[in-house]
Amino acid sequence: MKPLALLGAFLVLVMAGGVLVLSGLFRSGTPLTVTNAVLVPMGGSFALTLTIDNPGGPDRLMQVSTEEGHLHLMGAMSSAGLAIPAGSAPSLAMDGAHGMLSGLGDGSDGRLVPVTLTFEVAGDVTTRARIDSAGGMSHDESYVVPEGETAPTVALEAEPGEGGWLIRIATTDFTFDPEAVDQAHVPGTGHGHVYLNGLKLGRVYGGEFRIGALPAGTHQLRVALNTNDHRAYATEAGPIDATVTLTAD
Repeated sequence: MKPLALLGAFLVLVMAGGVLVLSGLFRSGTPLTVTNAVLVPMGGSFALTLTIDNPGGPDRLMQVSTEEGHLHLMGAMSSAGLAIPAGSAPSLAMDGAHGMLSGLGDGSDGRLVPVTLTFEVAGDVTTRARIDSAGGMSHDESYVVPEGETAPTVALEAEPGEGGWLIRIATTDFTFDPEAVDQAHVPGTGHGHVYLNGLKLGRVYGGEFRIGALPAGTHQLRVALNTNDHRAYATEAGPIDATVTLTAD
């Protein structure tokens, strides 16, 4: 059979029953990318926020650097780098692990500063971070539950499975309300923010979510309850959150 005919037969077989296999082949070849990089003025320094899109397997962010100043990671719980789950899109964020740049000469708004992120598997990924003094919206403010209002509680349970974990979230006096995100605060409602060793994985809007495979080691996964307007629920004792330990071989 001619090569083109063989290719045609293969594609017919794939279309008949192997679409997911073909999709996986393309997906596995998709590189890790970095987007939405912003430098926010913080006194004499700049906070670096960005999004990491990792369509492949587990990885680690080992360091962030630039030739235009001193750039280092803040809020990371481990000196071994920040674990990046397989098939995830975490972010360096103001309310989690983020970069902090000092020693930058020209800090004018709109200026683009080259930044390199070094990953254990993906290697160096370079982007340009835009200085934006208006980009400082932070989700690290708290809503301390006042006296007379019942404070919610949260607990986590992790169930290991093929390719990752299923995380179950149990709450009391709290209702997940995805339709009310970015709206006014309503006591006892909101959503959750998810962090892995300090790295923000994103938001959760219900009683369970999945996390992909992780690099070998022990990891701390934390879920914090947040109001509709993104303030972290808290009591006088501290944030209303829960942590579960994930161990990857």
